[in-house]
Amino acid sequence: MDQPEDRSDEPPRQAYGGRDPSRALSLAALGQFDDFRSLYEALAPSLYAWARLRTGSMALDPDDLLQEVWIRALQSGSGFDPEKGSFRAWVFGIAKHVYLEALRKRPLRRDLSQISGSGALSLWPDVATSIRSRMARDESVDKLVEHVASIDELDRKILIHCGLEDMPCSLAAVRLGLGVEAVTKRWQRLRAKLRTSGVEELLTP
Repeated sequence: MDQPEDRSDEPPRQAYGGRDPSRALSLAALGQFDDFRSLYEALAPSLYAWARLRTGSMALDPDDLLQEVWIRALQSGSGFDPEKGSFRAWVFGIAKHVYLEALRKRPLRRDLSQISGSGALSLWPDVATSIRSRMARDESVDKLVEHVASIDELDRKILIHCGLEDMPCSLAAVRLGLGVEAVTKRWQRLRAKLRTSGVEELLTP
C-alpha cells in the first residue's frame, strides 16, 4: 500500500499555529536582542534535531542551517506576530524556507554570509558557542535522532511536523493526505513513548 503523499515542502497554507509561552511576547519585546536571543537559544536544540533529520541525505550541515535561520530571524524579527502563532512555528517556517533553498541550490554555497547581511552574521559566534555548550551537556538530540531511525516513515513525518515544527494535527493531516483523527492518535501514541526517553523538552509544548 502506497504511503500518503507528504506535501510538507509546499508553502504553508495557513498561518503558523502554536501554544508556547512566547505567544505572549509583544513585538516590542521581540525588538530587544537579548529577548530574541534567549528565545532562539531555547529553541536551538529542537531546530538542530530537525536539521539533522531533514538534512541527513544532503550536503547541508545542520550548523550552517542554524546559522542561516538565526540571521534571517534577526533580519525579519518584526515579521513575527504572536497573534498568529508561536515563536517556535515562526522560526521553523524560516528553517523550511532555508532548507528548500538549499535543495534548489545544490551544491550549497558554503559561505552563508553571501546570502545574508554581515551585520547579523557578526552576532552569530557568541550565540553559536552558547548553543553548542548547551547541546554538549544534553544528549536529547542524539536520543531523538536515534528514536526516529527506529520508527516507520509515516510516524517519522508526524513527529517532525507535530512534534518539532509545532504544526497542528489538522494541518499535518492535510499535508500527509490522512484524516485528522488518525494523525492525532498516532501523534499521541508517539508522544507517550517519547515521554520516557528524555527528549520531551525538544518537542512542541
